[in-house]
Amino acid sequence: GQLKLSIEVQGRVLLLHIMEAKGLLGKECQACDSYVKMSIVPDAGWKCRQKTKTVADSRNPVFHEHFLFLLQEEQEQKRLLVTVWNRDRSSRQSSLIGCMSFGVSSLLTPHKEISGWYYLLGEDLGRTKHLKVASRR
Repeated sequence: GQLKLSIEVQGRVLLLHIMEAKGLLGKECQACDSYVKMSIVPDAGWKCRQKTKTVADSRNPVFHEHFLFLLQEEQEQKRLLVTVWNRDRSSRQSSLIGCMSFGVSSLLTPHKEISGWYYLLGEDLGRTKHLKVASRR
């Protein structure tokens, strides 16, 4: 799957816009009930976590939600982790579809634009990097 997002930084405020996802598959290749969770990792606790609403029964959910993170100096060595989850209707359990992460210090670089489609990676890889989908010309 893929996730479309943009990240803007104004001073010490990180503005994250979760737009939409595509190609999400739940168990048995069915459409899923998905949501996106964002946090600064490793984090001090749940206060640093935010999530979108759950979009039911869609392989290509549209979120269009904005989130603010107020960055402290000590968070510059951490990562912004973006995870996409499928909530199972019957068990109410969530399973990870994929994730990606961005170094906070690199996000604070002036004039760095992060916007577009990114691949959802496996948990181990996604906790350490992000991979932008190449734009077709």
